[in-house]
Amino acid sequence: MKRDIKSIYAAPGPDAALVAMDELEQKWKRKYAAMIRLWRNAWEEFVPFLDYDVEIRKVICSTNAIESLNAR
Repeated sequence: MKRDIKSIYAAPGPDAALVAMDELEQKWKRKYAAMIRLWRNAWEEFVPFLDYDVEIRKVICSTNAIESLNAR
């Protein structure tokens, strides 16, 4: 699952991310239908993230994980 989600946020652009999202949905919808709905419902908020360079996206994702850990 982690690898399939990574293919979405590591996609080179919105079109590739949408293809990866469709593949994730086909593979995991039965087991994780609620998670798929969350991604689909938040898609418009997610797409601007893809405007950043891949290196910047890595920093953003790492920072979010660290902030989440520190919040606990």
